Amino acid sequence: MSFKTLVQRELQEYRTSLLWTPLLVAAGLSMVVLLGVLLSNRFSVMGQSVAELIQQSESGTPGNISIHIDEAEGEPTFEYRVERELGPLAPQGSVSKNSSIPTTAASAGSGSGGLNPLLDGVHTLFLLVLILVVANYLLATLYSDRRDNSILFWKSMPVSEWQEVLAKFSVALLVVPALFFAASLLSQVVCLLLAMLLAWRMDLEPFGVILGNLDFAKLLMGQLGGWLLMSLWIAPTYAWLLLASAAARRSPFMTAAAPLIGLVVLEKIILGSAYLGAVISRHMPHYGDGSSSGFYWLGLQDLPHMALGLVFTALALWLAVYLRRCHFEI
Repeated sequence: MSFKTLVQRELQEYRTSLLWTPLLVAAGLSMVVLLGVLLSNRFSVMGQSVAELIQQSESGTPGNISIHIDEAEGEPTFEYRVERELGPLAPQGSVSKNSSIPTTAASAGSGSGGLNPLLDGVHTLFLLVLILVVANYLLATLYSDRRDNSILFWKSMPVSEWQEVLAKFSVALLVVPALFFAASLLSQVVCLLLAMLLAWRMDLEPFGVILGNLDFAKLLMGQLGGWLLMSLWIAPTYAWLLLASAAARRSPFMTAAAPLIGLVVLEKIILGSAYLGAVISRHMPHYGDGSSSGFYWLGLQDLPHMALGLVFTALALWLAVYLRRCHFEI
């Protein structure tokens, strides 16, 4: 049996969570944005967010600002004026200093990236759902095979335990993230189209307002790089969950969580430090100052941590294969 067939088998068996979930999230998000556009009057919540990111609304910025400074009697009056219209201002008063500040959407410059944070937020939502789905899959996959005795069927097939475990790990680390990444891009395109519709309803120029404030190359490369970086950091966590699924007799989640919590608490009590907790947190999703679900790269100083994590990944997968081969009764 080929490796591709094993991957297809995993997608078929867990098609609801692995295949349908990204499509349902994309459809639900698109529906919410569409309703926000259709039910908005002049400004909806979404419309206000877009307007604040792209240009100041009429209600928030006055058209002309004039400042008069009166000196002592007999001295000239200085008048400073700031207007939104393009072009020079006509001088007023005996002495005047004028300036003109363009505030049109086109003045922001093409590809300024003003909409990138909004689309990155959409992508982050998909990443969080992805991590939850994959974690649930890894905790269940080897445990379910032992619980329903389907492991006996696979032992009768010409498939090694290494092929089975690596196929499941590849599905979690590569195949499913690729599906979620595609669904995320599709949702972002839909959001852009709906944002253009909203800009048109606000009597703005859709292409200049939306596409003129989008740096697509930077957005795509940033999200792709964040996905690859997340895969490298989270690989030890995925391998640990797979090992827990192979070792658990009752609850795979407790098998995975209890040893880590116990070691962190024990280190805190005995040594008074939290080094282990800090190391573990680097390989788990968490809030990380604008990083991709808490995963980031600080430079060469992170290379040893990442390398040790990949070594742990290989060790955890080897233990999962060993347990798969020698211990399958529940």
